Amino acid sequence: MYFDKEFDNLINEYLMHPKVQEMSKYKHHGITRLEHSIRVAYYTFKVCKKLRLNYKEATIAALLHDFFLDEVEKENGIDRLIHHPKYAAENAEFYFKINEFQKDIILRHMFPVTFIPPKYLEGWIVDTVDNIASIYERCYSSANSLARTTNVITMAIISFIKFKN
Repeated sequence: MYFDKEFDNLINEYLMHPKVQEMSKYKHHGITRLEHSIRVAYYTFKVCKKLRLNYKEATIAALLHDFFLDEVEKENGIDRLIHHPKYAAENAEFYFKINEFQKDIILRHMFPVTFIPPKYLEGWIVDTVDNIASIYERCYSSANSLARTTNVITMAIISFIKFKN
């Protein structure tokens, strides 16, 4: 997907897990939650590696930062924002052997919504990359929806004109 062999090798074990694959069932910012998580993991990988930080563990935490499934289905928007990091951390601990560093990154990736800031620079990077990716995905999704709607309306007008003539 991102054509980086080291990145692919780093996340492949996690991506193959059936529970991680389940994230592809859920929409998130106009794409799937899995696609979003891979994007956040990739850019975390690039930034942290460039800065010579703990890029391997940060990349895994970034991949798992939204590793929740249907735990928040019945919650309203604000409660989802506040609670999903906790569910993601619990799932990451249950299905994988994450460490305290990774757990902190997952739990704090929604700062300031979650009120407690990340302890580590890598956590701040995941938080920032997640915010940028979310904005990009929402804008891209909205632009595509607008383009599709415009195309449908245009085709309807053309069909109407042809029908009238």
